[in-house]
Amino acid sequence: MRPDWFARATATTSTGALAGQVDWSATPLGRPSTWPHGLRAAFVLCFSTRFPVMFTWGPELTMIYNDGYREMLGSEKHPAAMGAPARQVWDEIWDDIGPLFARVLESGQPTWTVDEKLFMERSGYVEETYFTFSYSPLEDDDGVVRGVLDIATETTDRVVDRRRMMLLSRLSLGLQDRTHRVDELARAFVDEVATSDDIVGAEVWARRGNEVVVLAATPERPTAYRAQPPGAVPELASRLHATALEVLGDGVARTLGATLVAPLHGPGTAAPLGVVLLEAVQTRPVDAAALDFLRLVAVTLAAVVRERVGHEREVREARVASEALQLAMLPPQLTTSRWTTRYRPADERYAVGGDWYDVVPLGGGRWGLLVGDCVGHGLHSAALMGQLRSAGRALLLDDQGPAATLAALDRFAAELPGAEYATVLCGVVDETSGTLTWSTAGHPPGLVVRDGAAHWLTGGRGAPLTLATTEGRTETSTPLEASDVLVLYTDGLVERRGENLRDGLARLADVATRTVREHTATEVADALLAELVGYAARDDVAVVVYAVPDRAASGTVDGASDAEITVGGRW
Repeated sequence: MRPDWFARATATTSTGALAGQVDWSATPLGRPSTWPHGLRAAFVLCFSTRFPVMFTWGPELTMIYNDGYREMLGSEKHPAAMGAPARQVWDEIWDDIGPLFARVLESGQPTWTVDEKLFMERSGYVEETYFTFSYSPLEDDDGVVRGVLDIATETTDRVVDRRRMMLLSRLSLGLQDRTHRVDELARAFVDEVATSDDIVGAEVWARRGNEVVVLAATPERPTAYRAQPPGAVPELASRLHATALEVLGDGVARTLGATLVAPLHGPGTAAPLGVVLLEAVQTRPVDAAALDFLRLVAVTLAAVVRERVGHEREVREARVASEALQLAMLPPQLTTSRWTTRYRPADERYAVGGDWYDVVPLGGGRWGLLVGDCVGHGLHSAALMGQLRSAGRALLLDDQGPAATLAALDRFAAELPGAEYATVLCGVVDETSGTLTWSTAGHPPGLVVRDGAAHWLTGGRGAPLTLATTEGRTETSTPLEASDVLVLYTDGLVERRGENLRDGLARLADVATRTVREHTATEVADALLAELVGYAARDDVAVVVYAVPDRAASGTVDGASDAEITVGGRW
């Protein structure tokens, strides 16, 4: 008969029920009634939490785990892993984790590992995964370490999403800077894609009269068919060739296994000028996210090709209007030692939306800041945004303070149909005095990261534009210290449908404090977009990151010179 504590621990979860069915007397652990107190305590803890927990005990490191950990076992290791030796379960990664188990058992000291890459065979194929975990010692009744407690979380999605975002960023920046012919552009594209850990190969094909030629290709074909029997390769290669010709014929993208074949359209022609072939790496699931990523890579190349040879009439009309709006409504994105700005529209047809930012040099080491959000997306919201941004810039250049600027924008928005209820954060950074003064109109609070801690700018708050009370707008000032990092943003960075805003703000603070420790302002801005937005924005997003320079820093940005900063005080 099982002890009461054992019955209670195994009664409420599916893995608990599984543990209850194991014949523990046939394992090195023996009957539960004979277990030492340390083993019993770990067993009860394991099944009392929803957080992923696994622990091992005894000479064979016999495994016990809960529902949260079950997901980490993939589709093939569960349920056989319950009560099995850890080395047997995780044989393919034992060279990586075995020494960590040994260290804990020998030293009695815990381990801590962040974003560890592990190639697991848990779902029928070799899978690239990432985990953050800690191994801790478990002692028996005599104080001897007999087991290891594993508290883990899988970070694969975050790591993979971030590196995919970085590739898209590199492609966008690198290809847009080029003025080469299309064949040179194709070579540059393939060379950049070859650096990706998510794409095993790429080819760019072009139509030349009645022939199809390969403009550029990675050293291996994009479909290496490593998992296929040798005799199947010619058949599969033939199918790939036939699929590419179909896409060239009708201009409709297709997938063949892990390979995407997407069209590259020319100006005003129904038939594509060429196709791009991309194969997803076989150590990651070829799921919807992987295929969406391949499509975005293909779209990046297609957009640049269209820019070189002309757009289809409908695409050209939308893109030209968008680019004209961007030039008129938003300043160029900054990437300097102090200032970094980033913008991401939710509507992929346009380069702008209803969110905006501005960094205005006011002279004398002073900088005006505007970050705002109009209701809606697309061209109409972009037009409103452009007028509000221009008005705000003019007010700041007229030496209006943040509160006075927002008060004037209240009056301006009241006469601009559709601009009601826009949110704005207006600030002035004075590098000579080392201060930030700000006022907000219904906008999410700014964030300052100092010494690894997040500080929210909660003062100077007010209602969205046109809703200000009779008391008027207020502003607040705070000192800035050398090496502080200021983050301003629009709500698309933190809001998620059906989620409390506090959760989004907590994510922002976590990413900002982690990345500020070891990265530049530019890397912080890119990390915020990569981790909080991914490569498909659900809402317009604007981000402004300012790194307060050290006392000895000097230089010029937009014609204004740095000033020494001597600050003090507390939040």
